[in-house]
Amino acid sequence: MFQKARETAYLESTSFLVLLIRWRKPLIIVTIVTAIAAYIFSGPAFITPKFRSSVVFFPSATNSVSKAIMEETNSEKQDILAFGEEEQAEQMLQILNSDEIRETIINKYKLFDHYKINPNQEYPMTALMEEYKDNINFSRTEFMSVRIDVLDRDPEMAANIANDIAALLDSMKTKIQRSRAIAALSIVEEAYQDKMAAMKAKEDSLMKLRELGVMDFKNQSIIWNEEYAKSNSIYSNETAMLSVLEKYKPANDTSIINTRGRIKGAETRIKYLQSKLDLLAQYGGASVSLNEELTLERTELGKLKEQFDKLRVDASQNLTHKFVVNKAIKAEKKCYPVRWLVLLVSVACAFLLSLVIILAFERLKEVQ
Repeated sequence: MFQKARETAYLESTSFLVLLIRWRKPLIIVTIVTAIAAYIFSGPAFITPKFRSSVVFFPSATNSVSKAIMEETNSEKQDILAFGEEEQAEQMLQILNSDEIRETIINKYKLFDHYKINPNQEYPMTALMEEYKDNINFSRTEFMSVRIDVLDRDPEMAANIANDIAALLDSMKTKIQRSRAIAALSIVEEAYQDKMAAMKAKEDSLMKLRELGVMDFKNQSIIWNEEYAKSNSIYSNETAMLSVLEKYKPANDTSIINTRGRIKGAETRIKYLQSKLDLLAQYGGASVSLNEELTLERTELGKLKEQFDKLRVDASQNLTHKFVVNKAIKAEKKCYPVRWLVLLVSVACAFLLSLVIILAFERLKEVQ
């Protein structure tokens, strides 16, 4: 059975070879005619040749310049010199496909005229978008870089469009980030001004307390209490001494007069210190509270100032968001159409189609 199958296969292959030899002239003629036609119709007279220019770049890893530069401790992702990864590449591709970049390129290079699209025809924007997508392509490479490819019949224009799109990417991303940074800067600035006003009111209140004599509650209370205790001690000692002196000496004795003077001075000192202690008792709590609040608010104000400085850097920075590996240059050779490929495919298709027709014709003859 196997021997019979092998003989059948051999006969069929032999028959096919015989068929090719018998129809060799028509097949050769069809192949040659197709090759000539493909060569002619793939020429510049029928298909407009196009040139390709490309820009290749890596996105940057960091979005905030202030965090990358002004912070002492930052991670590798905030390194201003680090290349971006998949997430940053995807963000770049999204921006490259934005309407603003597309409209800027269309208007600058007058693509309606360049692509010979009549604005009065039906669906002109749809036709323009199809041409734009066919000729301008954005992709991510296997190395996580981003590639901009531009095809055009004018090689210099292709290079200019590719370089302009890369430049617009920077300005577009800067514009998006700057608008957000400016809004945040306004919020922080308002909070900073409010904090300054609150601190000014507290400092004014402290100034009034200082004018009343409450300078430093802690030190003043210690010193005045010590002085009050000393004055009380002097008053008690001198009063006890006066009672002893009055028993043994006449009223006009110098020692009695001096003792009474010291007692009077102690009384005056006690009254003065008591008034100061009463002042501390009345306003000391407010002074301590205001000082503590001012200490906290100065810390908060310092943080707000630091945040304000960072946002001001982000709102005014013009740092590039990409690392350009290759800039677009004017191409010397066209990349479309590939004539040898058109020729090869056309000849192969014509040969196979001719072979199918011949086989069908032979089978029809056998049936008849």
